[in-house]
Parts: sequence; C-alpha cells; structure tokens
Amino acid sequence: MADLTKLERQAPGLLAPAQQAGQALAARGITVRRDAVYLILDHDWHMEELYESFAVQAFAERVLALSANLHDDGTVPVIFSSGQEPFLEEIRLDNYRGRIGQLHTQVDWGCGNVADAMRRAVSHYQESGAADPAFIVTQVGDEPWDKAEVRSMLQNTASLGIFWLFVGFGRGKLAFYKNLNASASATFTNVAFYDASKNPGSVPGERFYTGLVDAFAAWIRP
Repeated sequence: MADLTKLERQAPGLLAPAQQAGQALAARGITVRRDAVYLILDHDWHMEELYESFAVQAFAERVLALSANLHDDGTVPVIFSSGQEPFLEEIRLDNYRGRIGQLHTQVDWGCGNVADAMRRAVSHYQESGAADPAFIVTQVGDEPWDKAEVRSMLQNTASLGIFWLFVGFGRGKLAFYKNLNASASATFTNVAFYDASKNPGSVPGERFYTGLVDAFAAWIRP
C-alpha cells in the first residue's frame, strides 16, 4: 500500500477513507502507482440540493483520499461542468475542508456541458506532460445533452492513457452512461460506470471504493 505519511500529517480526517481505498486497490493487485486523478463535477441546476447538503463535498473528499494512494502530490484538479466554459480549480490535502462549497459558488448553474469539461481535463493532462495514466472520475447526475460529443471524446482518448469512470448520483436519468458498453460493437475499453446511489455518502467505504476502482484496476493491468 502507498505511504500515507503526508496525508496523515496534512489531512488526518482523510486517513480512514484513504486506507479503505488502499485496501481496495491492493486487493486488485494495485500497490504503488503514479496515476493522475481528476474529478469532474456536474453543476447542472438539479444538483443544487446535493451541493447544499455537502454530498458533493463528501464525494470529492473520498476521491481525494483515493488519489493519495495513486499519486503523492496531494492534489486533484476539479472541473465543474456547466453551461459556461468549464471551471478548473483543485482540491488539496491542505485545503479540502469546505473547498467544493467555496468553488462551486463561483460557477453558474448550467445544463451539464460534459464534453467540454472532459475536453478541459484532457488538455490539462496533456499539458502537464505526465507520462503515467490519468484516472478521470466524472460525476454525473443526469443524461448529457451533448451525447454525440461525449462518445467522440471517449473514442478519441482511448489511446491516450486515460480511463474514464462515470459515477452516477442524484435524481436524474443515467441510461446513457449505464449503456455505454452495453453493445459489443460499441465497447469502450477505457470507460466504466458506477452507480453510487442518490447519495454516495450513504454507501459504506469498502463498497464505495470497490465500485470506484474495480474497472480501473482491470484496465491498468490487462
């Protein structure tokens, strides 16, 4: 498992979930990695209640705890998908408390411009010059309006060392994401979907991280 000394010093509140994430990775043969972790958050108007109830904050904290096992920089770039140009910031071990609430108030509510947010994440990853794969956790609360563009993004990034995990939570319809790999002729090898229920905070840590890392682990060691 990864050395969590830095996390224990800077963010002791994340130690337990980081250990759970590490156990889920280790159970799948993933121990020491240097993969970049990104987080895309749906900022459609129907997500307002989940931001106000801190459900999105709690979700981001769990992803940050996972990232501590995959990369030691203690930072996860966060991109909000809305109707405007995607807003990119970051959540870190030394600033994570209340961070999502601080950031999302700077973003207009939109209609979930998912493809643009995906494009922004890919650009950031490529510009960083990283040689290791990227694990892009994309939270979705409803169907995207730009379905053709999302499919195109998935096809165009299949060879770039990018794994997309769409995590559904909220009250919207998610059939598009659930069915991305339903057809053998349209299988995306670098894509998976995890249904985290209406509120992922209610999902026990062990089960949550299993859902989060299962397909990524299978992809990273074919």
